[in-house]
Amino acid sequence: MYVRPTHQSKPITFGVSGRLWKDALVMYDRETGSLWSHVTGSAIVGPLKGQALTPYPASHTTWTRWKRLHPDTLVLSKQTVFGVEGTRDNYQGYFDDPDRLGIFGTRNPDTVLPGKEFVLGLSLGNARVAYPYRDLNRQPLVQDAVSGEPILVAFSAREATAVAFSRRVGERVLEFANLREAGGDLLMEDRQTGTTWQTLTGTAISGKLIGSRLRQLPATRAFWFAWKGFYPQTGLWRASR
Repeated sequence: MYVRPTHQSKPITFGVSGRLWKDALVMYDRETGSLWSHVTGSAIVGPLKGQALTPYPASHTTWTRWKRLHPDTLVLSKQTVFGVEGTRDNYQGYFDDPDRLGIFGTRNPDTVLPGKEFVLGLSLGNARVAYPYRDLNRQPLVQDAVSGEPILVAFSAREATAVAFSRRVGERVLEFANLREAGGDLLMEDRQTGTTWQTLTGTAISGKLIGSRLRQLPATRAFWFAWKGFYPQTGLWRASR
């Protein structure tokens, strides 16, 4: 998800070009015809080549969890004369085949992980780090530092949902523990104040810091082969043994 920039004082509008770059969708903007990578958010061809979109934090989760966290949310309706578009996954066969990488038979650039292992890819400053879901399943709260920023990666195994936050709140750098399900919600506590936080939104719901909110960081759920293909120098976090 990105913040739309402006061109000649008007917001840029995007469409799907029908092209692929590194096995990933390429967008075009209707104002200049430039082509943009939806993975990096950068214009790769055209008058705006080299410009980059500003990423906006988002979460990839289930509808059930999202609705519980955000009960007043609005839903995009794609009603057509043939029914509601999007109720059938045209890529189900692709997702189910662990050996099919990309559209044109791409090879896994690094077999340290299976090509279709899901990772949470984090871009911060000049650093790129991948957090494999299999490791997050074993260690669902990760206290890390990327580009000098203390971060938290939190994982819900039930929904296979991973999110990343800065651990800075005011002048404090917090550490988190005691991840648990309670009342249908995923909660955690910080060690410094004992405040209870809603894990997937980073919101303090009780304790000394109630009402505070962790700054969510833009991150991407991706297959390992794709993330490594875009960012060959990516770091790889692994759970402690």
